[in-house]
Amino acid sequence: MGRAVGIDLGTTYSAVAMVDEFGKPTVIKNTDGQTTTPSVVFVDPPNYVVGEVALQSTMTDPQRVAQFVKRFMGVADYRVNVAGQSFSPEFISSVILRKIVQEAQDSLGEDITSAVITVPAYFTEAQRHATYESGQLAGLNVLRIINEPTAAALSYGIARRGQQRNILVYDLGGGTFDVTILAIDSDSLNVVAVGGDPQLGGKDWDDRIMNYIEEELKEKFGYEMETDASLEAELRLKAEAAKRQLTGRPSVPITFKAKRTISTGSGNMDTFIPVRVELTRQKFEEITNDLLGKTQLLVESVLHQAGLNWDDISETLCVGGSSRMPMVREMLTSVSGRRPLLHDPDECVAKGAALQAALLSKDETVEEVNVGHVLSHSLGVATARDGRTMIDHVIPALTPLPCAQMREGYTTTMDSQSTVQVRIYEGESTDPDAYANGPIGVFNLDVNPPRPKGQPKISVEFRCDENGRIIALARDRDTGKESRTMISLQGERSNAEIEEEAMLMSQAIIS
Repeated sequence: MGRAVGIDLGTTYSAVAMVDEFGKPTVIKNTDGQTTTPSVVFVDPPNYVVGEVALQSTMTDPQRVAQFVKRFMGVADYRVNVAGQSFSPEFISSVILRKIVQEAQDSLGEDITSAVITVPAYFTEAQRHATYESGQLAGLNVLRIINEPTAAALSYGIARRGQQRNILVYDLGGGTFDVTILAIDSDSLNVVAVGGDPQLGGKDWDDRIMNYIEEELKEKFGYEMETDASLEAELRLKAEAAKRQLTGRPSVPITFKAKRTISTGSGNMDTFIPVRVELTRQKFEEITNDLLGKTQLLVESVLHQAGLNWDDISETLCVGGSSRMPMVREMLTSVSGRRPLLHDPDECVAKGAALQAALLSKDETVEEVNVGHVLSHSLGVATARDGRTMIDHVIPALTPLPCAQMREGYTTTMDSQSTVQVRIYEGESTDPDAYANGPIGVFNLDVNPPRPKGQPKISVEFRCDENGRIIALARDRDTGKESRTMISLQGERSNAEIEEEAMLMSQAIIS
């Protein structure tokens, strides 16, 4: 058997970790000697280059580079258009996974066959399934999909078990934000409450720096920046570098050459103007204050959801590279009354996933601990009440996984109906119009023979496994007829498309 590892598949950076012979989780360095690899792919089929070279290629050949695909995992019909071709986010993610696993295998000198892969706590079923599918496409046996904050808490807390206490995990990654409260005692780690925003992360802070540079060019130089993919890529790299430097410096200069096209007698000519923009930490915090405020509101919401206040939280754990920003620690110190812990923010998620992989593989070097996973979003069905369509939640959010729950009392709304359509929703609202993407699954139940409306007795049951995969069942209690389905996800890809990408992967040369 090959080794099982933990993988933090990030929006901007990814990492692989293993548990050594002493039961200690360790991140496996890539061939560049780094513990994280940029989640960026340079596409030149059948060749795919992953990592730092691909990241630098955003400045020289941006039309051939795919990045930030994690934000589009599980999005209906979304395609990554690059190098004149289109790919699913799942395929691009599988290329990243194969690359980092290949390098880990080379470092270890042994095969890696299985993995636990992490996802943001607030990912939907579609996003989790997309991640699971990427792992399979990369040739991995995906042991489990687990939440990033849970993995971080496992990495931090497995050696600190004892008296029961609550830990709040503030996870600000490159593209997503999560906040999770976990209860830890001597032999278990359980999720108490979760919240987050899968479209909020360090990239948004970088975007604000880029916008600030454009505004400074207009105001101070009277220059409107031209649209140029290579320049945008260069500015993004410099914006991220400036953000990192402002962690330890009060100000940082951002220098680059801005492209400007001028008209001459013989046509247009491109010129490049040297530009220097000074960005202070104070200005940076001012232009991103609303982003930080969003994370604070989500933290307070999760505390309310858990029925806790800050006095009930023993430790606040900062995770994700963007949590290093001083403004994050200052905000958390202000609202909690104590300084948060910056514990191994870039590596702890991968390490926690490695511990989970070791536990699932019955690795005797790791002391047994029960890791409780929960349903991040409520599951419900659309029902008609008093002439209105409403969502009836069958399983509430935070229900421990695996779980199964049935609800009776459903029936038909018209005389002599032959079928009942079951529409499944994932989320907290009871208003179906609040779900921009509609139901996550739809299937029909045969309710023949024809009967008067309201007479058939129908039940609906959901069954969820440890990865959050959902089976839905509907039964006519009178006739015993039953219909069941693995949730047919919105935008779930056809078998033909999956087979086509499997073929592409089999031909891919990944470096």
